[in-house]
Amino acid sequence: METINKKEEFENSFKGLFSIIWDRKLYKKPVYIVSGLLIICINVLFFFVKDSTTDREYFDLLKIYVTTFSPAFITFCGFTMTAYSLVVGFLNYGVFKSTIEKFYSLKIRTEQIGNDNKLPKFSVYQQAIALFALAILVLLFTVCYFLIVKLTTEIQFEIECKLVEIFNAINLLILMLLTNYSFILIVYNIVNIFTLSQSLNKLIYKEELEKLTKDK
Repeated sequence: METINKKEEFENSFKGLFSIIWDRKLYKKPVYIVSGLLIICINVLFFFVKDSTTDREYFDLLKIYVTTFSPAFITFCGFTMTAYSLVVGFLNYGVFKSTIEKFYSLKIRTEQIGNDNKLPKFSVYQQAIALFALAILVLLFTVCYFLIVKLTTEIQFEIECKLVEIFNAINLLILMLLTNYSFILIVYNIVNIFTLSQSLNKLIYKEELEKLTKDK
């Protein structure tokens, strides 16, 4: 039987985090693929028709985008980190802890008898925490990217080069993709927290029902 230290589901650091994320196969989810391709197609189309639709340069559009969204993302990042700390802290107490204990108790028994009906490799709590961590990392990267672009737009480098417009267009595309994926991850985290609370309510209901049945 595999020792605890060798079990992949208990890996630490980024290796453990990304093994859980990879197991969830987020890269195959249609919402990420479709939304990403849609944003790319819209940006490519806009690049070719921009001159006939607006007098603004990509530099101006980039500056407007950064000014509009960067404060919101800084707030989102702080909120998500606070929520992450609270959820991780709650996992050590009461029904959260007992729920995890029940999951691993059942999983160990299933592994010992060699049952083909295997439980998920990672618990719902591991998956929820990993998605939370991924959202924070993506938000942090997005905020850093926003700040770098904001700094360059505020300094207003004077560079006479035809490639500058393309460079700014690529920066705008990257920011839009990061914004899109950050919002999707935030929505998934909200759904995950709700699913977590529903699972706990279901467990508490089941335990109370068993107690009442025994008392009769």
